[in-house]
Amino acid sequence: MKRILPFLAAFLLLCWSGPAQAASARIVSLAPSITEALDALGLMGSVVAVSEHDDYPPRVARLPKIGGYATPSIERILALRPTLVIGESTFHSQALARLSGMGVRTLSLTMHRSLDQVDAALRILGKELGRNEEAARAMRKIRTGLEATRRKIRTAHPGGVPSVLVVVWHDPLTVAGRTNYIHDILTRLGIPNAARRILYSFPQVDRETVLSLDPDIVVLAQAEKGMATTRETFDALFRGLPLRATRTGRVVTVRSDSLFHPGPRVLEAATLLAGTLDAGKGGKTLVP
Repeated sequence: MKRILPFLAAFLLLCWSGPAQAASARIVSLAPSITEALDALGLMGSVVAVSEHDDYPPRVARLPKIGGYATPSIERILALRPTLVIGESTFHSQALARLSGMGVRTLSLTMHRSLDQVDAALRILGKELGRNEEAARAMRKIRTGLEATRRKIRTAHPGGVPSVLVVVWHDPLTVAGRTNYIHDILTRLGIPNAARRILYSFPQVDRETVLSLDPDIVVLAQAEKGMATTRETFDALFRGLPLRATRTGRVVTVRSDSLFHPGPRVLEAATLLAGTLDAGKGGKTLVP
């Protein structure tokens, strides 16, 4: 029995090492979507720095900033003595490789192309940081919330749901195509994405292409900081042209970072996109 006890103690220590590490971790997040995911798992108390583009949850305003989204400062990160640095695989591979080479533990996630990637990222974070239950709870909340919103939309539009074109920038004209997070939300809600046949994530299109897509509704997606396509800019591009959405006055502005930060704020983005179906005429602006 005495020989078994040390092995039992070691086994229990191994089983509990995840939450213990999370409690004492010093995490640097390189992207807003990652910060928001950490918040959803109850880990903001372990986050010691974020990017300059982070603004959610509100407490990030008090945290040190390690540089821009695409230009994190290795020196600032090292000065914070992190136990874990988490970045996006597409945008931060070089920075993460440099930090890993210096002996810093890193984690690479991919979240920006689909809702399935958001699920996977939450699951990975939950496993790595001892928050499996919180990750599962967050994913269930997203799934049930999207399905509930889908049912409401179907009931409200028995004759068919209007098609939506999401414009994310105007120079060059850029829309949400088929391979991205916004398209996935529209699909889960049963809202036809007018650009669903364009296979790219955020394709640049000309006015003729938009006229051929001829959406029922145009959504002008605006970030809360930075990117902002205005109604005036869009109207100037299509003035006098036979675009259905402009002809019927169904051009709606949505101002929320949840459209640009793939992560657990999916339901906020879904609520706003669903709201565009009934926003009516007059260039209404929707905010969270």
